[in-house]
Amino acid sequence: MGSIIPIVISALEDIDNGKSLRSVLRFHVTQYNLDREEESTLYYYTHEIYRKLNWIDLFIKTSSSNFSLRKIKSDMRALLRLATHMLKVNNEPVDKVVTMLEPYYHSIAQMSIDSLLELIQSVTEENLHENREDLPSKYSLKYFTYTWIVRKFIKQWGKDFTEKVLQSLLESIPLYVRVNTLKVSYDDITSKLTNYEIKYTPVETIPNLIRIDETPLPIPRLDEFKEGKLVVQQKASALVSLVLDPQPGEKILDMCASPGGKTSHLVAQAGTTKNILAVDLNKERVKILTDRLKLLGAEKVKILSADARTLKSKVKSTFDKILLDPPCSGSGTYSSRPDIKWRMKQRDLNWYIKLQTALLDEASKLLEVDGCIVYSTCSLFEDENHEIISQFLKKNSNFSLMLTSPMIGIASTLLENKTQELYPHLHETEGFFIAKMKKEGS
Repeated sequence: MGSIIPIVISALEDIDNGKSLRSVLRFHVTQYNLDREEESTLYYYTHEIYRKLNWIDLFIKTSSSNFSLRKIKSDMRALLRLATHMLKVNNEPVDKVVTMLEPYYHSIAQMSIDSLLELIQSVTEENLHENREDLPSKYSLKYFTYTWIVRKFIKQWGKDFTEKVLQSLLESIPLYVRVNTLKVSYDDITSKLTNYEIKYTPVETIPNLIRIDETPLPIPRLDEFKEGKLVVQQKASALVSLVLDPQPGEKILDMCASPGGKTSHLVAQAGTTKNILAVDLNKERVKILTDRLKLLGAEKVKILSADARTLKSKVKSTFDKILLDPPCSGSGTYSSRPDIKWRMKQRDLNWYIKLQTALLDEASKLLEVDGCIVYSTCSLFEDENHEIISQFLKKNSNFSLMLTSPMIGIASTLLENKTQELYPHLHETEGFFIAKMKKEGS
């Protein structure tokens, strides 16, 4: 464990400074050429600390009034979070944690590391729960989530379902891989997985999707992954392309396409790159999209760097089918991306809603009569899902809901039982929402 400590601290510091957990882990694993045990340790601490961040930070804040956690240097904030996790989650003795972390400690408020950790250790769970009388505040600490998020969930679903969802967001969901049939056959891949002694289960409802049950090798280290023959893709995400159901000869638009997983799936389903346009906003995201599609064998897809909110002025044609998977809060992905939970503020949700509304309005202008739009998010907030669709249908009487088939989630009673929602505790995938709408005559 000793040699990995400065790497864990560095990773926690980078995440704290705004970098995504996923990109930080990729960088540190590659930069330091970590072996499997070191990589596992790094993944464990970064994920678990960010899953419980408000709880961990409250132990630190309650321990002493001599300093502000927000104002100390980010490397020491990372060290204290690691120390608190060791003390309060792993139940390590203070002396052991001091010995492990002291070489990396710089004095905070003229306090030695042993005295500071003794103070943190002395704080009890009861201390944390003082003055938390209402249910959302209690759930906030019990399930390590902002109170405002808990309140929204309870308003949407009630207490019991909210508790099940919150618990599921603290647990790991299965890993899924999609066989990229643009480059390899399903049988060839399953044969390879067997040779690697990887245990897997085919997903019956989604062709070419496989759940990884047990693997001696991390999937990203397989040659088949590096060559673009395997795509790590959540079950709900792969479902979106099936709902759109692209066919050869149809003009198809992917409005917010980067990093390209869904785009390549559309190509694989349609059997051609002809008449498929993938759009994303800035050069950095377009580069990621371009490189990804090249790796996955879909490099002939037309790619456009543009603000999709004003796409009609840049694209002269209309489309038979449009996939709109807009930027969202990502509240359905907290189990695999716990860092984004703490970056999300209530005011940010309003920004996402305005963006999603504008993108859907623009999509309606780009769609042929009798064409369809599939709108999807990895969000659990009804504001980004049901409300967006309901308001759109009120303003656009020439659009009607279609059944989102295959239906493997829960049909939403709020929208004629035609849209579907997926939840981690029910469907072994990220939280997701999918709606499909058809454009009729003006």
